[in-house]
Amino acid sequence: MSTAPAGFHALQKNSTREAILDAVERCLSKGGLDEITFNQVAQEAGVSERTVYRHFETKELMLEAFWGRIQQTLGIERSTRSWKDYLETRPEAFEQMEKRERLIRAVMQSVQAAGARKRINAQRQAGIRRVVADGVGKLPEPAFTELCALVHLLGSAPAWAALKDYWGIDGARAGRVVARAIATLACAATQPKGPA
Repeated sequence: MSTAPAGFHALQKNSTREAILDAVERCLSKGGLDEITFNQVAQEAGVSERTVYRHFETKELMLEAFWGRIQQTLGIERSTRSWKDYLETRPEAFEQMEKRERLIRAVMQSVQAAGARKRINAQRQAGIRRVVADGVGKLPEPAFTELCALVHLLGSAPAWAALKDYWGIDGARAGRVVARAIATLACAATQPKGPA
């Protein structure tokens, strides 16, 4: 019979899960995402390989959980609450990408991470559609979907990398540039069109 207080095991389980995800990040800073193994993660986390499997049955599930965690650090949850929040979070998100550059680049280049992103793509699209609708109201199709796609692209890690690599615009500054560009696109999309 366990003498641990109620909720102790749940806290311990969550703590172990977080330690595993911390270990995933440390492993990624040493090598590529696709090469990461359960054994490496277990050793880095100081737990058994079996413990890692108990929390994540497959590598894909482990990487999906890790990708979810990265999105939290980039403010994805807050950014999909409203148009204002989306624009305000771009500088912070891009600054976080800058701080975790090696990790973000590993995730961007990983085939498995691309699979994880695709699995949550419908959810991400729904969030983008919600904030764009909040910002510009109703637009006819295909203009609405096209604007949503551009907002998603401009607010993404590949946009951050392009601004840094090709233009030398780093972190929060890149986020501010992107927020202005997105606001300009939204404004243009809501302007009445003249004769063709």
